[in-house]
Amino acid sequence: MTDHLNVYLDGILAGRLAQASGGALSFSYDDLYLTRRVPTPLSLSMPLSGSRHSNRVVAAWLEGLLPDNLGVREEWGRRFEVSPRNPFALLRHVGRDAAGAVQVLPADVDPPDAAQRTGKVRRLSHREVNDLLVGLTVRDAGWEVGAGAGRWSLAGVQNKVALHRLDDGDWGVPEDSTPTTHILKPTRAETRFADLHVNEFVCLRAAGHLGLRTAHVELVDFGGAKTLVSTRYDRGRGPDGAWLRLHQEDLLQAMNYPPSKKYQSDGGPSVKNVAALFATLALADRDVVRSSFFDALAFNVLVGGTDAHAKNYSLLLRGSRVALAPLYDVASYAPYLSKGEAARSSMKMGRTWQVRDLTAEDWADVGISLGLDPDDALSRVERLRVGLPEAVAAAADEAPEPFLGDARRVAQAVARQSHLKARHLPGATRRRG
Repeated sequence: MTDHLNVYLDGILAGRLAQASGGALSFSYDDLYLTRRVPTPLSLSMPLSGSRHSNRVVAAWLEGLLPDNLGVREEWGRRFEVSPRNPFALLRHVGRDAAGAVQVLPADVDPPDAAQRTGKVRRLSHREVNDLLVGLTVRDAGWEVGAGAGRWSLAGVQNKVALHRLDDGDWGVPEDSTPTTHILKPTRAETRFADLHVNEFVCLRAAGHLGLRTAHVELVDFGGAKTLVSTRYDRGRGPDGAWLRLHQEDLLQAMNYPPSKKYQSDGGPSVKNVAALFATLALADRDVVRSSFFDALAFNVLVGGTDAHAKNYSLLLRGSRVALAPLYDVASYAPYLSKGEAARSSMKMGRTWQVRDLTAEDWADVGISLGLDPDDALSRVERLRVGLPEAVAAAADEAPEPFLGDARRVAQAVARQSHLKARHLPGATRRRG
């Protein structure tokens, strides 16, 4: 017996997921969806030209919609009485509000449910929000779902919750298909990374000061939980004020890698693999995506963003057009380095993994791999390197008073490290080709 789920993109039926009795997954685009003027693919790994996509592609893509945290998945499995290792079964229950424009709904759910965005949002009191966030900091399984915080799913390891911010600034849980608008990530106070929320704020604000597109972030003290609040860049509003879902996928999904291979050292994608994906894009998008990714990669290396794996970069898909999504989940390891410890890049840069050993030759090689002129690549790195100390200082000064001291300390650590990341740039020999 085969089970089915419907997949919607911004409220429009795009196709159907199927799971055979043996567990094999498949996805088929809806015939009517394919007749649209310029339909958006569910994934670059599942082109519109394919009538049916098999388990090899579909399983990895679905896994990318779910949390990496096995504790979360096990809690969901217990709650819904399904296997935590079955993404199809989990998404039946938590797929109403997934990443990008995706909604995964049971086949027997009334189809209009995907498009109903009447603004039916249950308002949460300040105490309810605080209790929810505090709960995320003390329970590994976290990520409440259901009556407490809606039916949503987000990828990643760090505990978080997706909520809808009302026009008056209060928080709520959608009770129809109104999308969540923000991601809230509290930080555990007793851990080594107790200032991670401040770290990410400083890094993303600094990237914005340097001209990179980033998710908008703010720091909020909810009383019991100090939290990074990130505005969802995959949400928007139409001319009538109605909420829209904007489609996106991470690079792993686009290249058909499972989340377990997000690091190159674990068999995940290299810069050259990413470049091969970009080479398949339309000419109208190819060069912009390549240069945007190079800038994002360079920024992550310069700040010591050692967790900048392929899952932490995404693409926005709209019809046949593709753009690099704003940066998110950027944090520096510099504040946590012990004496003599060296930061290691998540992706091999030229000939080395060690960011302190990077030379102009390595940077040029990375640029060449992505189709950039080596001189242009080095110029981009140097611009970011020179501007970084001032950018992180400005970012730290934007932190609210309760966070200001930690923000300035993070900024100083990043600034101290940044000059080491590109110290071999001036006058270094470059290999061309």
